Formats: sequence, structure tokens, C-alpha cells
Amino acid sequence: MTKRLLALIICFFMITPLVSQAAEQNAVGSASVGLPNQKTPEKSAYEAFTAAEFAEKLSCGMNLGNSLDVAHMLQYNLNMSLAEYEKSWGNPLIAKEQFTAIYAAGFQTVRIPVSWDEHMAADGTIKTDFLNRVQEVVDMALASGLYVIIDTHHEDWLNLDLNKQSEITARFANVWKQIAVRFQSYDERLVFEGLNEPRLKNSSYEWTGGTAELQAFVNVLNETFVTTVRGVGGKNTQRFLMVCPYCHRVEEDALRALKLPNDERLIVAVHLYEPSGFCLDANASHSWNTNTNRNELQAMEKKFSLLKKYFVSKNIPVVITEFGCMDKGNLPDRVCWTRDFIKYCHEAGISYLWWDNGGDFRILNRETGEFLYPEIVKVLTE
Repeated sequence: MTKRLLALIICFFMITPLVSQAAEQNAVGSASVGLPNQKTPEKSAYEAFTAAEFAEKLSCGMNLGNSLDVAHMLQYNLNMSLAEYEKSWGNPLIAKEQFTAIYAAGFQTVRIPVSWDEHMAADGTIKTDFLNRVQEVVDMALASGLYVIIDTHHEDWLNLDLNKQSEITARFANVWKQIAVRFQSYDERLVFEGLNEPRLKNSSYEWTGGTAELQAFVNVLNETFVTTVRGVGGKNTQRFLMVCPYCHRVEEDALRALKLPNDERLIVAVHLYEPSGFCLDANASHSWNTNTNRNELQAMEKKFSLLKKYFVSKNIPVVITEFGCMDKGNLPDRVCWTRDFIKYCHEAGISYLWWDNGGDFRILNRETGEFLYPEIVKVLTE
């Protein structure tokens, strides 16, 4: 009896360190070792999705613009705090309650535009406190159940000056490398959109489909973005990435010129404010009626036909990461326009995100978490 008891005690002390080691390995997410017939971990649901399937899940969304994408403020106060900077275009600090409200309203995705320009050192290093703040906001949004998109937004250096192409491309790669490193452990619910309306500013080509040279520059930047993010590794190897045509324009010459990098997890992002007068110009028409605005509807339909022709028909997913119409005291007209626009999105199988800048395009009261125009929200989310 004594010998059996002694043997059991010895066996116990031999096994205990192995059990503790296995528990420690599991605690840090490592695979157990030394166990026979171990199955290879299955891919996550997001890894199994194609880009088209994932883009469909983005469904309906909205932007939280004019917050982390605030720019050009250090000229007024070099010592401005991060909180002051984020609020300097008139919006309150981004808070988790805003994302809770967005998700509760039926939205699936939030785009958080980010301007990195004035938050970088002279050598291009993103300042840690700002990167921490971006991460904090992303975490809030993800915790609310939303898919999240971040980008490079108001970057003065990201002006398509062909004489500075090498310099701009190198800086662009450096910025995205730092972003990708910071978020390399985040799964595919976080999407990177490489550019925001890349164009030659203050030129006759600014708000057009661009020239062949400018379109080629955008293709270089798209390729650089994808290569850089994938090269960082981690979960960036499977992350869905958004690339765009010149200036995000839905113009045939811009769409035709877009050369997609050789990557299966890409989504084409475009912006569409159609017609521009009704959507963007406070002095243009305030009225919209499906039965009377037939010419404008035909022009809108043509835009969607181009997206289907160049991408959707080829199983290349498209997401409209900005659209909307400004408030001119014309709520019934805005609701009608939104319904017409969304109808074309649904017919084409294109997900969409309303541009909310906290100003003329806002639908969310960021102070209270209440939606100002539930009639518009209902059309967006139904």
C-alpha cells in the first residue's frame, strides 16, 4: 500500500508542471504542444469570407467626420491639447455613447476619418498620444458591435504633385506602416481605407476623373498601401483593404483607369454626391421629387451603371464610403432623395455610409446620442 501511494505522489508531481505549462500556453493564445492528433485551428468566420461577402456585411453605415480628421489648427495654437484639437471644428469629443446609439439605430458600420498630418513629427513618426487616441476610439466602436473603417483624410502632404511622387509615396508608406503595426492584432472587423479623395489640389483637374498621369499616381499609392499593410504581418495579412479611383470619383475615365493590386481581399471605395447641387450647394435646389426629378435620377442611375460595369459585374465589391445631402430645411425632400439613392444601392448590391460631419450633413446629435432625423435613419437602415 505504501509503495502504491508513493508511486502516485511521484506521478502527480511529474504531471503537474506539464499541466501548468499547457494552461500558460493557452492563456497567451498559443497552441498546446506535445499532444497527439491535434487539429489545425479553423479559420475565423471573417477569414472565410470573400471580399464581396464581407462588403455586403458592411451594409449601411455612417461617418463620424470632423473629429479625428480635424486639420490645419496648429497655426492658431501650437500648444493645443489633443482634446481641444479634436473639438476645434465644433463637435464634442468622440465617446462610446455615440457608437452605442449608431449601432442601436440599425447601422452596421462606422467610418472614422483620421487626419494624421499635424500629429506627426518632422521625420514622419506619428505621435504616440494621437495614435493612442485613435486606438481608443476604434476600440469604442468595435466594442459597440460595429465594423470600423479608418483612413488618411486631410493630409496636406498627400497632394498629387507629380514632381514629388517619390517623396509622397515614401511618406504614405511610412504612415500606413505605423498604423498597421499598431493595429496588427485587430481582426477583420477593422478595415483600412488607404486614401481619401486623392487629387491634385487647386488645379483644373481637382474635382474631375483626373489625367492619365494623376490616375497612374493613384494606382501607385494603392499598390504601396496594400503592399505596406500586408508586409507588416499579423492580422493585416487577412485584413480587408479599401482602394479608390482618382478622387474617389464615379467618373468613367477614373473607374476605367483604376488598376487593382493583385490581392483577393480588396474593396473599391467611392464617394457619390449626386446631383451635386442638391447634395452639396446650399444655394442650389432645395426640392426633390421622384416623379419630377427624372433627369437627375437618370444621371444617378448612370453612375451606378458604371460601378456595376467596371466592378460589381466582375465580382469586385464596391462600398460608397461617403454620400448624403445637406440640410436646407427640406426634410421631406431629403428623405425622398435618400430613398431613391438607397434603392440604387440595393439594386447594385453596394453598401453605403452617410457623411455626417456634425454640421449641415449631421443626422446624429453627438451630445445627446439622439438622431435628429429618424425619417432619414429609417430609410438608411431598413
